Amino acid sequence: MDTAEGFRRIEQKWGFGMARVKPAVQRGRIEAARTVCDILAGNHRGALERLEDISIVKGLYTRTYKKDQWDWFTVWGQLGFPAHRITLQASHALLLLRRSIQGSDATATGQAVAQLVSCDVPGVLERFILGAPERRPNHGFIYILSTREMPTLLKIGYTDRDVVTRAKEINSATGVIVPYGARAVWIVPHAHRVESDIHARLAVFRLRKDREFFQMNFSDAAKIIDAYIATLTE
Repeated sequence: MDTAEGFRRIEQKWGFGMARVKPAVQRGRIEAARTVCDILAGNHRGALERLEDISIVKGLYTRTYKKDQWDWFTVWGQLGFPAHRITLQASHALLLLRRSIQGSDATATGQAVAQLVSCDVPGVLERFILGAPERRPNHGFIYILSTREMPTLLKIGYTDRDVVTRAKEINSATGVIVPYGARAVWIVPHAHRVESDIHARLAVFRLRKDREFFQMNFSDAAKIIDAYIATLTE
């Protein structure tokens, strides 16, 4: 127990956003995903009794763009890291789907289904159910990690595996007191080369040449990385 005034014990096991999903919660999410897949496939029988399942799936998409839950990044990865624009559109369309089914509005239901299909929600949910999110060959991840206690000390790097594994490695290192959590990731071809180019663009903010730490606001780093990645070709 802490007794010194002004001090507190840090007990978090994961960086913010990267918490594990409890097995019972995951099972419920998978069942909800199956319900939504059935509805999108045209099987509306009993949909009125399963409206909560639509809300559960909506919550998966919503937490990935709001980034306000302890498992938001974990869920984003389970969905295959869809773009911010897609998560917004899918969340909105799932809300419309629930409302239209509840109001017995066949036209609005058809429109919501069309929007969700255009966002590849059926494919994403099928892979979510299987536990096999889409992974493009020859692509890796550029990531930004930080802690909530030091939000402007950013670790910016790349991995060809997955960001969760990389974060675990970083957090297990001697001297890491507060676990790092992911703030953003980009899926890019030739990730190692892209990392070098990004580091060059952020060089003025780099703390040491032999470390991947940068002292800057997250929003500024994300804008610079977004702008550069938008210029990439396969």
